[in-house]
Amino acid sequence: MRWIFLSLILTHFGTYAESCFVTAEMKEEFNSKYSDKVIVDVSVVGSKFTVTINLPDEMEDQSLYSVLLASDSIEDPTFIAPLEVFHEGEQLVTWYEIDAGLIRKHFIIIGLKEYCAPSIIKEVLYQ
Repeated sequence: MRWIFLSLILTHFGTYAESCFVTAEMKEEFNSKYSDKVIVDVSVVGSKFTVTINLPDEMEDQSLYSVLLASDSIEDPTFIAPLEVFHEGEQLVTWYEIDAGLIRKHFIIIGLKEYCAPSIIKEVLYQ
């Protein structure tokens, strides 16, 4: 009887593994399909840049999970920070402000709630 009980417990609490593999082609296709829906607006006041990012409420019937700011490279960023997202009318909006002396190559990375969905990546162009 102990063996039956033990086997039921082990079966019930067994682990479930799921793998996810996103190819470079999948990333490129997803990014090209949705990157135009993400609007990055850069404005300058004095020596500061204000970057505002407007996002659709959903993409592919999925709500947004995270918006990150990364510096220098996507593969090996020197800095990465989450940006808070809030509703403004029908859009989701996030923003940050940066001094001109700190300008470098920045990327916005938008992740969806689905674990295996590719991210949308947009480079911030300071002009």
